[in-house]
Amino acid sequence: MFDYWINILPPILEGFSISILVYILTMIFALPIGMIIGLISDLYKPSHKIIRIFTWIVRGTPLLLQLYITMYALPLVLPFRMNRLFAGALTFVINYAAYFTEIFRSGLAIIPVGQWQAAEVLGLKKSETIWYVILPQMFRNTLLPLINEAITLVKDTSLLAAIAIGEMLRNAKEIVTNDFKIDALVIAGLIYLIFSLGVVQVGKKLETTYLKRR
Repeated sequence: MFDYWINILPPILEGFSISILVYILTMIFALPIGMIIGLISDLYKPSHKIIRIFTWIVRGTPLLLQLYITMYALPLVLPFRMNRLFAGALTFVINYAAYFTEIFRSGLAIIPVGQWQAAEVLGLKKSETIWYVILPQMFRNTLLPLINEAITLVKDTSLLAAIAIGEMLRNAKEIVTNDFKIDALVIAGLIYLIFSLGVVQVGKKLETTYLKRR
């Protein structure tokens, strides 16, 4: 069995590298986009309804459906066809940006108005108030739900298989189909668990570092 695991490990790890890539790209882009949209929604009231409609549509439809739309429907109206990996990563970024937007909005909503007023009395500019007063509190208020979304993203990367991207679960399934053994799925499951555990540990470290300061 050990020799067999060694033989099937490379394609599984190759798929895992794609899962990791999409995970990293999603976190790198979706977090700041969600934060910026959340701030705009809170500070610029005319945009509030438009942003609420955006988050309602994205959060109210399955990520799988969004992947199908990006990969198969958009090329029907666009003059070009998107690369599968780009389409998958783009969909994940948009989807998670919508969730992060609502998380950041909720984190902003519970910050007392007095914080803004106190900063104004101290002579801070609006940009300084946002950077030094509001953002630190917002991140502390939203840290736990952000960690939960980061853990969910680990499992959601498996949906990339739906648009024929060779991520870890798809590669493992192909091995099972060819060899009639479930070992590849066991290995994929273990890797998902280890990946999730790593995210949880990072989350606990952040929680200890920032939430204990309150």
